[in-house]
Amino acid sequence: MSEGLSDLAVATALLGLEEKWLQPFEVQDPFNGDADLRGFLSLRPDHRYGALAVTHVSGRPAPQRIFATPKLHYPFDRTGAFHFPPVQSIAIYEKLDGTNVLAYRYGDAEGNLHTTYKLRLFPVLRNGKWGAFLDMWREMLRRYPSIEGLPEKNDCSVSFELYGAQNAHLILYEQPLDCALLFGVDGSGNVIPPSRLETGGVPTPRLYGELRAGEDPVAEYARIREEIERDIEKLEDGKLKGSEGAVWYVTPASGETVVFKCKPDSVEEVHWVKGINKAAVTMTCWNLLETSDILSYETLLPLLLEDYTQEEIDGFRAHIDACIEEVNRELEFRRRVLEEYAKVGLSIAQDKGAVMRALSGKFNRGEMKKVYALIAQHEQRA
Repeated sequence: MSEGLSDLAVATALLGLEEKWLQPFEVQDPFNGDADLRGFLSLRPDHRYGALAVTHVSGRPAPQRIFATPKLHYPFDRTGAFHFPPVQSIAIYEKLDGTNVLAYRYGDAEGNLHTTYKLRLFPVLRNGKWGAFLDMWREMLRRYPSIEGLPEKNDCSVSFELYGAQNAHLILYEQPLDCALLFGVDGSGNVIPPSRLETGGVPTPRLYGELRAGEDPVAEYARIREEIERDIEKLEDGKLKGSEGAVWYVTPASGETVVFKCKPDSVEEVHWVKGINKAAVTMTCWNLLETSDILSYETLLPLLLEDYTQEEIDGFRAHIDACIEEVNRELEFRRRVLEEYAKVGLSIAQDKGAVMRALSGKFNRGEMKKVYALIAQHEQRA
């Protein structure tokens, strides 16, 4: 990299992106003595999604490119026409619904390599206002100590999903907290399926099946989608029990893996070819809160632009504002529940009856079931 270039010029050269796709960062790495990392993060929704152009480590120039967990797309376009490449083989794994964590290595100015972890749209792990992702991941590292060495053993970054009742999203899992190894990402941004990785004993998602050249991927896609839909149970609080979908690792004749996603109707709510909808916007709001403590139209817009045009967003603006208001209202309710619970001075595990009686004067009768669920979830995380 040529001397005298600005940090932005270095980043655009490393990732091959225009400035509009780059978000500057300067953060401390909690896994390596709070080393300072500076650079730019890619918002481009392709194989560079979440990728890092690191320009400085601990104040010294150390330009490097780190590919991350790519944006997954469907194997069909907006008209519903499928576009599978010539298939050599396909491996189909369950799609887990949680928080993506990428284990990656970066070099300092002396050439020493350090392993750390990042969220999809944040360069390291952090405890946010709405999720203790750093603390939860430390628990996974204690459970699976081999994780730290997997980027070196596989000579690539390694993508994981952190999921469970303590990190609730749309799918409700019985496990309090767990993680699964998804795939690897090499230095060129190519995806490496889990079957080709050293896992170190870390679990991988369930394998739904495999296809070979000559088998019909479109028919199998429909079959898997219907199978997942049949097993989904819709719960009173809007969450689902079952599977979020499937991830297809397609190996074409070229040998480089192409990854597609497959989701059932219950997860999609309204099929994406119908355009922007409230269910999709609400899910995007919750995804944003993994890496931001502030939910507003301005902070949400970059994520919406990954899947929709500005014209679609402008036409849906009133509904987007309503979704933001609804999620912020839910966040405020959660904050108030935990604040009032702290004032009670008793643990719900010690005396559930006394705690709920004390809180019954603070919340409506119809809210009490939700109040209990939020406190129980909070206690699981504690």
